[in-house]
Amino acid sequence: MRVFVTRIAAALSICVAAASPLAAQIVATCDPTANTKGDIAKAQFSMTRAISATDKGNPTRDLQDVLRLVDNGNDNPTARNYLRGEAYILYLMQPTATAVVQRGMLGMTTNPTATIDLYVAADSAFSIVEKASPECVPTIRQWRQQKPWLNALNGAINALNAGQLDSAEALAKRSLVLDRHAPYAYSVLGSIAQNRKNSAAANDYWKQALAAAGTDTVYADVRTKTLYEIASAASDRAEGQAGAAKRAAAKEAIKLWQDYLAVANNDLLLADAIDNVSRMYVEAGDSVSVPTIYAPMLANPSKYGEISLVHAGVVASRNGRQADAITLFDAALAQNPYSRDAINNLAATYIQTNQFPKAFPLIDKLVALDPSNPDNPLLYAFAYQGLYKGTKDKKLQKIYTDSLVYFNAKSENLPVKLVVTEFTRRPDQTTLVGTIENRGTAAKTYTVNVEFLDKSGTVIFTETTTVGPVEPKKSGTFKITSQKGGVFGYRYKPLT
Repeated sequence: MRVFVTRIAAALSICVAAASPLAAQIVATCDPTANTKGDIAKAQFSMTRAISATDKGNPTRDLQDVLRLVDNGNDNPTARNYLRGEAYILYLMQPTATAVVQRGMLGMTTNPTATIDLYVAADSAFSIVEKASPECVPTIRQWRQQKPWLNALNGAINALNAGQLDSAEALAKRSLVLDRHAPYAYSVLGSIAQNRKNSAAANDYWKQALAAAGTDTVYADVRTKTLYEIASAASDRAEGQAGAAKRAAAKEAIKLWQDYLAVANNDLLLADAIDNVSRMYVEAGDSVSVPTIYAPMLANPSKYGEISLVHAGVVASRNGRQADAITLFDAALAQNPYSRDAINNLAATYIQTNQFPKAFPLIDKLVALDPSNPDNPLLYAFAYQGLYKGTKDKKLQKIYTDSLVYFNAKSENLPVKLVVTEFTRRPDQTTLVGTIENRGTAAKTYTVNVEFLDKSGTVIFTETTTVGPVEPKKSGTFKITSQKGGVFGYRYKPLT
């Protein structure tokens, strides 16, 4: 009897914090325009007005004044470039701004028809200030990470998720023009290179992401995600090898997965990591070490999520460690009593270990939640088969044989088969995806009525969808998406 888990779709994302408000930019130790006179003092006054107008007004005229005034002289280059950099960033923050414009549009009178790349110009201006006044680096870092940087970076992430690799690459590199010290763009570029099957480039970018993230807790999420990407790519490389090369590559992948497991904090990704590293141990010829993967979970299961506990239980079961599997599945059910995967796998493990009385209540619950899946009655059949083999009492053997035949026939004769292929639960969204197979002899349309449950089993909300008509011996698909969250499980009315 096999154990399994429903494959759950997980989107990888990078969380980028918003920059500080402009009003909070000035740090006491950084004031390049202090005690300035003449055009620079006037430019500073216009900059103050431009900052005030940025949120509710139009700062364009004030910004043109700033750039015209700072362009009208060469004295005090630090102050002039500080104001230039601020002005370029504020221009880029306007709704209709473009990255490359004519100098004249910015109010500059020298060489007005020449074009200027505002990202490059801002970086150049700020770099001059950073070199002359290192104490200004923190303040300028905040300017570098304002809306233009965020827009380019988030655009790169969105393009990557949409499979638009060229656009994602261009936007990620543009974000690096303004800030080369944050790890996000390197992580995006690594994923782009990996999508293009360029493993060497991907690893180079991911190493840069880790170096940029360092030990800063602000970047903990991107550091963890990057470790996952590096290990996942190593697993892919190992899968493409054979013989001794495959074993060596698998051992290298194991080391990288161990780095990720040490800091993993995402239940879905941790579950995938458990599957990957267990497979790598097998490929490396070291199945004996598989229990080390989930040993911390056995020691303190409350620290881990439901999904990773289920996957760890499956790994334990496949490795012949049924007692460990039972502990892990039980821990998953403590977190979510309506986890279909945990219920199914725990019932299957009890059957495998001849603990049939413990299996039956779980099968009852499974059938109540998932009544039109013919795999579920088969669990009864397996249990009764085990009971039959465990007794020599003829009367009991007859009862168990009749029950086995009954549930096997019930599985085979169900007129419809519903299989859930994705169940995604988020705080603000729930998605249920599946297939419906028409096992009858005539086309039929099916109505799927689903109740979504909280941890106590209370119905939070219901959803209904129609599938069909589905031709005989064919399948149709359904997808239910709700903007409501807080879901732990589901049940549906039997299909006929």
